[in-house]
Amino acid sequence: MKNCLTLLFLFLILSCEDINENGAITTDFSDCGYIDETVLNYDLFEGYFSLTLNHGYTPDIARDSIMNDYHFLKFKNEKLKGIYVIIDANTRYKTNKILPLDDISKKEYPFSINLLNEGACIFLDQIKTEQCKCI
Repeated sequence: MKNCLTLLFLFLILSCEDINENGAITTDFSDCGYIDETVLNYDLFEGYFSLTLNHGYTPDIARDSIMNDYHFLKFKNEKLKGIYVIIDANTRYKTNKILPLDDISKKEYPFSINLLNEGACIFLDQIKTEQCKCI
């Protein structure tokens, strides 16, 4: 009986997911809306990285939402694969304070790559940031 339940449960899981030829579950996340940005200037100051972009993205901490209070950033550079969170912004001067969010970004930070005029993607959702590519 226990084996039958296990097989049934495994069958239900596998039937609901698309699996590619390597055995990994494919993630076809087609709703990857992001804001296309360009790094106009950057500076490392007092433990955070300050980026001047086309806009300043202030966090909306007044709402009662965990996922969408902050803006998330990925760079359009093949050498930078981390995810960063914009913790504060000055909308007048278009400067954004960012901090590393995941383990990959903590290894990349502070940057040794010239980011001037590099592209960036601003996401409004952490899940989209994790699942979507910045191209």
